[in-house]
Amino acid sequence: MKSRREFLLHTPLALLGTAVASWAQTPASSLQAQSLSQLNPRAAARNHPSSFADLHFLTFDPDFSDYRPAIDAAAEHVVFERTPVSGGYTVLYILALNETVPQIFIQQGSGGIVTGPNQTRPDWSWVTGHVVLNVSDANGNDIEVLISEADGTPVSNVTDSKGYVYPTWSPDGKQLIVYNDKFTAVPQPCTSLIALDGTVLLANLNGNDADGAFMFGGFATPAPGNVNLIAYAGQPDIAWGPATEEGYNQDFNYVFLNPKVGTVFASAPLESGASITIFDPSYQGRAPVWSPDGNYIAFESDRSGGYAIFLANVAAGTAPVQITDASYGAQHPKFFPDGTKLVTTVFQQPGGGPRGIAWVDISPYL
Repeated sequence: MKSRREFLLHTPLALLGTAVASWAQTPASSLQAQSLSQLNPRAAARNHPSSFADLHFLTFDPDFSDYRPAIDAAAEHVVFERTPVSGGYTVLYILALNETVPQIFIQQGSGGIVTGPNQTRPDWSWVTGHVVLNVSDANGNDIEVLISEADGTPVSNVTDSKGYVYPTWSPDGKQLIVYNDKFTAVPQPCTSLIALDGTVLLANLNGNDADGAFMFGGFATPAPGNVNLIAYAGQPDIAWGPATEEGYNQDFNYVFLNPKVGTVFASAPLESGASITIFDPSYQGRAPVWSPDGNYIAFESDRSGGYAIFLANVAAGTAPVQITDASYGAQHPKFFPDGTKLVTTVFQQPGGGPRGIAWVDISPYL
């Protein structure tokens, strides 16, 4: 019988691709021939627009920098981080898409609920309507998880959630995917699945790569309909990138998928040409999110000289396509519920400076 390491080492990527395809919400016949190993940026690209998507700004204020948006199920409101350019706390704001002036989102807590003063990393459940976010002290330390109603009324802090970052809703709104940076995490950090009461359901969703190395897991999101299948920003626990020592560095991530092979998670890069023995900056990627139909993954990458949003057709196995101009530094995309648009954070002016929230139409790229 093969050892776990031997199984992972010799499992073909085509098998991993089959595991990924099994859940996608497209006809099974169109996916059976596809493989994760076909998703290669050096493969022949399909036809797509020759220019980048236009930016449609929702917020544009030189006195504030806006970051990490999340949109509701009706595509009527966006919540996002707002930080004064002059300095101060980062606080969540909400904007109705038919209005121009955002409002403070989180209301004052009661009963000992911790609501800040810093509020970051929101995610909106399209099932329950609740928003989950990180809150921290005045110095950005003691990060924990807060759940709120859709109107910003605090519900509760997740028990024992200090050290959990980037909380993201499960597809059914009953669980959370978290970046686990607790000292008890193995490896640290990794991706964990927790219940809303803080109970750890799966301590490590990342597993190992094909060479048997533990995987560090950064920002992660679950596939529609399958909370255990995640796309995440990660890297193997080896000497990696320009560093000579092992350890996690978010600047040297690829986007990984973690299909389950037998009883274990076997992570492989979204783009199969990416080396898992040494970091290759031409495949760098972070902050992946799934489309509502599970056929696409959008992510941020600086591979073109500055951060831009890329779109990978996982179901078809075609190469990622750059959606935004890198001079606008786009990051943290989120899909609209209909899957034809993305909301993201971008520089208000090309080249740098304060950020705004904008949406882009991706229908020409689908």
